[in-house]
Amino acid sequence: MQSKCFRTIYRTNDNFVLSSPTGSGKTVILELAICRLILGFQTGLFKIVYQAPTKSLCSERQRDWQKRFGPLGLECAELTGDTSMSELRTIQNAEIIVTTPEKWDSMTRKWKDHEKLMKLVKLFLIDEVHILKEDRGATLEAVVSRMKSVGSDVRFVALSATVPNSEDIAAWLGKDPMNQHIPASRERFGEEFRPVKLQKHVCGYQSTANDFAFEKTLDSKLFDVISKCSHRKPMMVFCATRNSTVATAKLLANWWAGKGPKDRFWEAPRRAIRAGDKDLSNCAASAVAFHHAGLEQHDRQAVETGSLNGDINVICCTSTLAVGVNLPCHFVIIKNTVCYVGSGMKEYSDLEVMQMLGRAGRPQFDTSAVAVVMTRMEKARHYEKMVSGQEILESCLHVNLIEHLNAEIGLGTIKDVASAKKWLSGTFLYVRLKENPNHYRLQGDVGGRNIDERIEHICERGLGLLQEHGLVDGSTAVKCTEFGDAMARYYIHFDTMKVFMSLPSKAKLSDIVRQTATDGYESLLIVCSCPRSLNLPSSGKSAFALARSRSTRSSTDHLSRSLQFPLIWTCHLIRFRSSYSPSLEASSCLRMTNP
Repeated sequence: MQSKCFRTIYRTNDNFVLSSPTGSGKTVILELAICRLILGFQTGLFKIVYQAPTKSLCSERQRDWQKRFGPLGLECAELTGDTSMSELRTIQNAEIIVTTPEKWDSMTRKWKDHEKLMKLVKLFLIDEVHILKEDRGATLEAVVSRMKSVGSDVRFVALSATVPNSEDIAAWLGKDPMNQHIPASRERFGEEFRPVKLQKHVCGYQSTANDFAFEKTLDSKLFDVISKCSHRKPMMVFCATRNSTVATAKLLANWWAGKGPKDRFWEAPRRAIRAGDKDLSNCAASAVAFHHAGLEQHDRQAVETGSLNGDINVICCTSTLAVGVNLPCHFVIIKNTVCYVGSGMKEYSDLEVMQMLGRAGRPQFDTSAVAVVMTRMEKARHYEKMVSGQEILESCLHVNLIEHLNAEIGLGTIKDVASAKKWLSGTFLYVRLKENPNHYRLQGDVGGRNIDERIEHICERGLGLLQEHGLVDGSTAVKCTEFGDAMARYYIHFDTMKVFMSLPSKAKLSDIVRQTATDGYESLLIVCSCPRSLNLPSSGKSAFALARSRSTRSSTDHLSRSLQFPLIWTCHLIRFRSSYSPSLEASSCLRMTNP
């Protein structure tokens, strides 16, 4: 696979799209593109941006590339939501910046503030570009489309899992900045190029029970799946919750212990592992373990070391083991396709599922592998298409299109309907709108028109709504008002901004809360400009100081009861600096606090 891509990726500066299975060595293609750039810019006056969808992938890539490219004089730095203000200097001095779409979106929404940095970006590497079809894909699409308009002669290299329409990604990126009308070079490889052959199966089970009860139903199905596919080799069972990892590990350990040596489906432990958790020690006697983020670091390390040494042959884990350390694993089971997040169950993203499947059959441990997805019957067809690479990649930009239009107006990319059409024509949405117009039902859109008429109508309507609500103004060249700037800078939804704009002058806090409470949120984060005004405790050590004083708590409870709406109070220490993504910061705070 690398040999076939070598000429294009290393001998030319063309944009490039690679669609290939997980574990086929796609990362080498990115490293070849970096080496190509180094040859052309020996002065070192360049920046390389690598974009991955998760912080864990970013951390892994930063550590790996610092070891590889550090000896060549290239500094590799990580820029994610965990990056502190003091670490930003490292980012400014680094040649390779490893980041997420959300963080780079936050940076480039104020790119005029970082214009010198933006102009130095010469290579933009996109890992897991197939997340375009997920909710977060709109941010990735907006960021890449924005980088295409920065005007710094950027080369794009995009990697994707196997998808049937990689040519649409190539059409979106274009061959190079001067030939956007010509598709980028691309290569597509099937499962035969995976170094370790992976058999993938999807098992659908009929059930009307809730997700927790369905988890229990799958317990009884595990034995049959393992007996058919384990081949007496190491396995991982991905579970929905931390409690489920423990319960499943106990179940399998007891099952193994109750069988004779010839009837067991994995090898006995060679030696006992030392673990502080009593349940973990008991399970380890049957070569079974559980692994999740709530486990003590020493115990997690013991499980990983035990797996590498052959003392642990079955690991029941959450999706935290889907990335990072490579462990021996011939057989992966995804036991239910949901996980516990915040206050309930949510479906795994396609990326998470593919990462979990990718744990099976690492080249250094195995020559073949098996993966089984256990899910509800009605979801089985979706996962069959996903694991076989038959699911068409669609855009999600239309879902929050008006917010992205506002952000581009703030940057000066959009000044009128004509420039809005030009920007929209450079998106993946435009490519797919031409290919599959019926898939995209945009609000206010009128069917039966050709693509150009639809695009013009969408842009006119979007600009009109932003002007109507005082977020942009100007008759010939539109510009963001201070409210529009705030909407873009702090990632505020358009519907929420409409609520804010409808509030009367000098509205009371209770009026603001009551009005916002009707906007469809499950909980509300209140950021106070002056903690003392609400008798809130302050702390210089914590980014988030939760109000716990009796007087504040009682008033919170009283207001919650009157609104029938849960409230979360925090102090002023949340600061929306240019290096932070406010939506992510607020989301983190909401996850950390329980009213």
